[in-house]
Amino acid sequence: MVATGLILLLPYPLPLVMLIAPNPVIVAGSPAPLRCDVMTCTMHKIPFYPVAFLIKTALQNGGISPKKIHILLLYLIRYLLLEPFRLVEIHIYQKKITAHKIKQPPIFILGHWRSGTSHLQNILRLDPGISTSTIFRSIFADNYYLTESWLKRALNFLCSTLKIRYSIQRTTMDMDLPAELDLALCAICSKHSYSWGHILPKSFATRVDRQILFEDDQIADSWLEDYDYMIRKLSYRSGGRRVLVKSPGDTARISHIRRKYPEAKFIFIHRDPVSVYHSSEYLWETIQRHLSLHEIQKTEIQDLILNTYQRLLSRYLKQRNEIPNEQLVEICHRDLQQDPLREIRKIYSKLELGTPPEKELAHFLAATESYKHTHYSTPPELKAKLAARWSFAFEEWPA
Repeated sequence: MVATGLILLLPYPLPLVMLIAPNPVIVAGSPAPLRCDVMTCTMHKIPFYPVAFLIKTALQNGGISPKKIHILLLYLIRYLLLEPFRLVEIHIYQKKITAHKIKQPPIFILGHWRSGTSHLQNILRLDPGISTSTIFRSIFADNYYLTESWLKRALNFLCSTLKIRYSIQRTTMDMDLPAELDLALCAICSKHSYSWGHILPKSFATRVDRQILFEDDQIADSWLEDYDYMIRKLSYRSGGRRVLVKSPGDTARISHIRRKYPEAKFIFIHRDPVSVYHSSEYLWETIQRHLSLHEIQKTEIQDLILNTYQRLLSRYLKQRNEIPNEQLVEICHRDLQQDPLREIRKIYSKLELGTPPEKELAHFLAATESYKHTHYSTPPELKAKLAARWSFAFEEWPA
């Protein structure tokens, strides 16, 4: 499949040069790459740049498992077929998006994966004054201005007809479901997206260091420029509505976010650590089946979860005092499940967001009342390991 990808690139010498040119590999201890933000770098304007970037990134970060070649093929087809729309969108909209002024401070949802961040995003997007990323806008972040009106409808029809499931959230696939903004960075081929660590999980631990905890300030600045562009893109598309951002990695990036958005508002949602662990295991297993180009063992997945949770939330506890009290609200996943209206009112009151969408929330809850959470059994040895590794979390957020 790699050979096929190279053949596809032969008519395009510049992408081919980019593919074979040396570039720092994402491994522990390697020097930080020079700053090159996607939307300010001329490379992304080269035809079929994403195809070359995808193959090069895969080759430099563990290669591609033979059993995952079909997934690589899907990625390549996506970029090849939609390349004209990407280039036209850059030509028409990039300068307009860059010049767009964000009128209302964004809202950032914080919390580890599987803590209820997606559910909270799903509720808050009911507010007609809020704009947020969706599965379609994150997967097709480089072209959705030109493709959303027709391609989204076609994909939703296909998903409905074939009864395709969105396994990550255990629901029917719908391109309008909310999604992480970091995934959009991955789709535009930003090297500063930690979501590359899901596609190439052998590099995930190092990407936590580089793209979440930011060992290097230069990398943080580059990430912030790409992230800001995607936030502006959502704002411009919506006519200036307030942007709601959800990417769990932001939980450890508060200091950097506040440099760009000092008036930003933050909602931190927490869940009992044992449930987070089990649900995170399920998330990784699903990602492995459907998205990853690598195969990693279950023991490796367990280590990734244990280490990432500890580092992400420890950093949050260190940084949360940097946020002014009136700009941060913390809620519990269990409370949101038991009394969603009370918790949404709490959020809107504390952050001064105006009138909560109570009518829309009532309709949403009625439509989703049949959803049931999965219950897991926890072996004694796992309980002991979690209690030892995540003791700070059990103390801070008891079940």
